Amino acid sequence: MIALIQKQRLAEAKAKPEDSCNARTEPLNLDDDDEISVVKLDEENQTKESDDFTVLPKASCSMVEFRGRRPAAGTLVVCPASVLRQWARELDEKVTSEARLAVLVYHGGSRTKDPAALAGYDVVVTTYSIVTNEVPKRPLVEEDDEEQKDLSRYGLSSEFSMNKKPKKSSVKKSLKKGGKEIDLPSFDSDCGTLARVKWSRVILDEAQTIKNHRTQVARACCSLRAKRRWCLSGTPIQNSIDEVFSYFRFLRYQPYDKLKTFGTSIKFPISRNAVHGYKKLQVILRQIMLRRTKGTLIDGEPIINLPPKTTHLTRVEFSTEERAFYNRLEAQSRSQFKAYAAAGTVNQNYANILLLLLRLRQACDHPLLVKGLSSDPVGKESSDMAKRLPKELLVNLLKLLEASLAICLVCKDPPENAVVTMCGHVFCFQCVNEFLTGEDSTCPAPECKEQLGADVVYSKPTLWRCISSDTDNDVPFSSEVDENSMVLQKEYVSSKIKAVLEILRSHCKPKTSSSASSSGKGYLDSDTDGSEKAIVFSQWTGMLNLVEESLKDSCISYRRLDGTMTLLARDRAVKDFNTIREVSVMLMSLKAGNLGLNMVAACRVILLDLWWNPSTEDQAVDRAHRIGQTRAVTVSRLTIKDTVEDRILSLQDDKRKMIASAFGDDQSGGTATRLTVEDLTFLFQVSDQSRRNKDTSSEHFQRGSL
Repeated sequence: MIALIQKQRLAEAKAKPEDSCNARTEPLNLDDDDEISVVKLDEENQTKESDDFTVLPKASCSMVEFRGRRPAAGTLVVCPASVLRQWARELDEKVTSEARLAVLVYHGGSRTKDPAALAGYDVVVTTYSIVTNEVPKRPLVEEDDEEQKDLSRYGLSSEFSMNKKPKKSSVKKSLKKGGKEIDLPSFDSDCGTLARVKWSRVILDEAQTIKNHRTQVARACCSLRAKRRWCLSGTPIQNSIDEVFSYFRFLRYQPYDKLKTFGTSIKFPISRNAVHGYKKLQVILRQIMLRRTKGTLIDGEPIINLPPKTTHLTRVEFSTEERAFYNRLEAQSRSQFKAYAAAGTVNQNYANILLLLLRLRQACDHPLLVKGLSSDPVGKESSDMAKRLPKELLVNLLKLLEASLAICLVCKDPPENAVVTMCGHVFCFQCVNEFLTGEDSTCPAPECKEQLGADVVYSKPTLWRCISSDTDNDVPFSSEVDENSMVLQKEYVSSKIKAVLEILRSHCKPKTSSSASSSGKGYLDSDTDGSEKAIVFSQWTGMLNLVEESLKDSCISYRRLDGTMTLLARDRAVKDFNTIREVSVMLMSLKAGNLGLNMVAACRVILLDLWWNPSTEDQAVDRAHRIGQTRAVTVSRLTIKDTVEDRILSLQDDKRKMIASAFGDDQSGGTATRLTVEDLTFLFQVSDQSRRNKDTSSEHFQRGSL
């Protein structure tokens, strides 16, 4: 992207002397990027075909005056907050002093409100949350009955149809009268600064952020004015083919940016014949996708020379006590699932079933996670505000937290350290904290526009104490197991934690007490004593807490990064890990640390638990196995024998096949999406089948997902 920006600057510099005097100054249709009929990869060709591209506003101020007061700016980079500073560093370090770019990090409460100021920079870097708050969302209207019938006829799931579709912007009508454009200052006054300029290029980094086209962030990104659009992602497809539609919509890739056309031209052919349907999708993607993998060759040479990566699946044995605990829990869960299946209410109890699976998955890490920890994740601001709220409101919020259908609206899993917002939405604390730590904090629930703060997010302990007015009592936990069991004590070290400690002691604990550290320039390459640095991933902060205690007892120096930390604290943890020799371990939340971070100081990665989506795990591993890595990388995936984790591995294989089919890496036409009834039956081992039926026929696909 930096090379592309530089190439455009050079082309404009050459064209400016001869074209500046002949610049066309007729009004520019503000909706011209909505009218593009074909998306082209070659931006140089686009330049030749665009009458008004070769001269930017700097070449002719009069052009700006005719563009509805929208100054034309350079490139806008939209990225997660966690990689904002990394983009700024790369834009500074990856260019020579002669080709220095003017870069603005558009973030923080003191950011400029003047759109003309943005036009003075070559690159503006900002976050998805700021775009969501500043850019008017593309409006949604109810779909007509005919389109709904079409989607049903083609066997498309209700999850795919958003029940709404974009309508023609009313802005376009108001800006045109009698074939001429008019100025509407009132429209711009309702927009943030990012929406009041026209960008030469918009780049979405970690573009899977907009994979759900119904969300506010996806709709806001689609509303940005730009001549060129790019989506950058290591995992463009994570769960289903439906996610591709959101990219097509942002890219204005006609005709597939229309929901009905996408369904009839792409989704339906895949459902009818997976192999042929995926081949058609490959052809469509090839026209707009530049795909690079670590194995890509150019002129017979690897595109990148990285040290090898070795992945080990380490099957850990339960202790006798852990096995007894797990077997009891699994028997209870299987019995409950059978009851739902017998009553025909599996779909209606999807959230309850996910909770049963969550407990089984957590029991594989440490039985104490199943019981839950009574620590209160929220702070004093939340408690103080809760004390001032009416008791009726507190009760209603507590009911939302305790509801059997409570699912985190960010990670779509039963929430860990569940919290509820004043607007009535339930999240994991670390998931919602991602939105609390930024200056622009809008509730991440779809269609919700409420602003979040530390005082409007409440935990179960906080609500319970305020309702009962008894500060000595903690929240009663509903426990189906013996709380006095040895494996439910904080002092108990689980089999997985023992396996982690064994790896760390063997490879990562410094053998000398040298206090030397790097000079601060770049990352540590290798230690003179032969020890390594490791990243330990878990999706649960409770598990990280337990590992942390064991690291302290073993005198292993570490840092931690999870979603409950501020951006400043995260940056400090990453810097310490990369530059201080004694810090040999990074404890990292899979939810907060799988995107963008550069952790090449580590050459060992340990995954404590399995995620439904294998792409998330792959991205986590790539924090270490990436450009800049000089040593072979070893990945250890820890699983427990004869548990639900064995079956999750099988589901991950299905998702990998589906993703590979979309990109032409696999010809079997995998079709895995969300957990189907068959998947759930398999996970709970209700049937006697020793192997899971992996039928990819039309009947299997059209049966639909939950």
